Amino acid sequence: MSCTRYQMGGHDYPENPTPCKCPVCGGFLKWELSNPICNKCKTELMIFPEIDEETGEELEYGKICPISSRDTHEKRSQE
Repeated sequence: MSCTRYQMGGHDYPENPTPCKCPVCGGFLKWELSNPICNKCKTELMIFPEIDEETGEELEYGKICPISSRDTHEKRSQE
């Protein structure tokens, strides 16, 4: 399974994630309700934030991985 790294926005826009690419097709991601969706292939994705080892808190960066294959989404769309 391939994943993409992400980092939430910097000090200028802390609530907005930086643009990321889909680990499946390379398309840009749209963030909705904290989970990204690929604008191009519509693969279902999930974020996995890094965890601070000392505090156990989620950090503002991590990885984005597919939770379903593009084939699964295409089959659902055709039904």
